Amino acid sequence: MHAAGTTVEGSWDDVMAVVGKAHTVVHARGVLRVQSSMRVGSRTDKSQTAEEKVARVEHLLARDDKETPAEAA
Repeated sequence: MHAAGTTVEGSWDDVMAVVGKAHTVVHARGVLRVQSSMRVGSRTDKSQTAEEKVARVEHLLARDDKETPAEAA
C-alpha cells in the first residue's frame, strides 16, 4: 500500500479474483455499495516486478547522491 493506493501484481485472472474477493468481503460486512478504481498495465517485452522498479529507482538516486555538483551539470 502507498499514498496513491495499492499495487497488486499477478496474472489477469488472479488480480481480478483478488479485487472480486475484496468486494465480496466488504459486502459481507454490511456495506451496500463498493467501488474500485483501477489503472491496469501489462507488457510482454520484459518482466519487471514493482519491487524491481523500486530497487532501480533507489539505485539511481544513490548514484545521483554521489555525484559532485560539477558532474551533475
